[in-house]
Amino acid sequence: MKNLYYKFMAIVVTWLLRLLPRNAPVVYKGLNSALVLCEQVAVLGFGKVLIVTDDFLGSSGILDGIKATLEKSGVEFAVFDGVLPDPAFDQVQAGEAVYRSEACQAVIAVGGGSVLDAAKMIAMLHTNPGPLDSFDGIQKCKKPGVPLFAIPTTAGTGSEITLAAVITDPVSHRKIPVVDSKMIPGYVALDAEIMKGMPPGITAATGMDALTHAVESYLSKASTQSTELQAKAAVRLIFNNLVAAYHDGGNMEARDGMAVASFYAGAAFGKTSVGYVHGIAHQLGRVCGTPHGNANAMVLPEVLAAYGECVHQRLADLARTVNLDEPGASDSQLAGDFIQAIADMRKEMELPLQPKDLKAQDIPGIVEEALAEAGALYPVPRYMSADEVRYIVNGLLAA
Repeated sequence: MKNLYYKFMAIVVTWLLRLLPRNAPVVYKGLNSALVLCEQVAVLGFGKVLIVTDDFLGSSGILDGIKATLEKSGVEFAVFDGVLPDPAFDQVQAGEAVYRSEACQAVIAVGGGSVLDAAKMIAMLHTNPGPLDSFDGIQKCKKPGVPLFAIPTTAGTGSEITLAAVITDPVSHRKIPVVDSKMIPGYVALDAEIMKGMPPGITAATGMDALTHAVESYLSKASTQSTELQAKAAVRLIFNNLVAAYHDGGNMEARDGMAVASFYAGAAFGKTSVGYVHGIAHQLGRVCGTPHGNANAMVLPEVLAAYGECVHQRLADLARTVNLDEPGASDSQLAGDFIQAIADMRKEMELPLQPKDLKAQDIPGIVEEALAEAGALYPVPRYMSADEVRYIVNGLLAA
């Protein structure tokens, strides 16, 4: 009965993702495109904006050029730098309070996925006041948010192009997915220059997050010809550029490639959703505080292997996309080669394989919540059993 419910929900989610109205953002790409975006804020007639960021970026100097360009263009600004990793709704409320008290007219988000998600919610909360429960679900916002400009500083989440944000309930610590097409930013800058200071560990983790988005999108039952093109492009760019960006943060060609890869992956999974990798990773974040990109990397090869034969043809397609094909190799062989290449990439970038403070008593809850999330929300290639998910999570204890 549960699988019948999951299949019904997968059909519902698939059609909702396809039917939701979407506005494509204006995208600026290339070195210093973040500054071009800031110039456009004035061209569009905004006199004062709220810059949403985190404490590290707020004090790092990365904002200096953005602030200077806004000032030169005659745009006033206030700064809210209170966003934390895995942002909670109280941070969203605090940011909206600054927006309101400073009489701002638009939001500029400068940061990684947490900052972008928080900024989306700040923009929506201002025009749709209410508790977090009123946003929980799909297309719950009655009014468009305030104008939103996005400058991602990491190449991973793709939040600059997606219609979703993940916000934590500050009381229960449950991660709540908010899905609404009105949250897609109106203007985006993909600026490798602003990403070059990203530390190697964050480069690796966010890059694996983008890879997870692309691969899970390609495997999704909701995939379409257009999302498959975007997912393949993202996988190709990540295989060509991630390790290079990890080893040399100043490699601007690799940084630019990763910025585009993250955008393509976000565009793809925003229309197809994800799968069991995210279902498990979200629980590792909830229980252990594991950063999302790291959590995805910990289980991506293992989940792909667990899916088994039903994904071999699709993974073989991706293997050929990244030139892992060999004459005469079967789909099963190529699928295995692709999974191994991801594991090898993970090892070369020295990504952690074990969440901190994961305990055996945590595993039943992680398995239960991961099964419920993936089953009810994601059009996965096939439904896994509790034993299969438990085997994957148990492996993290022994890593």
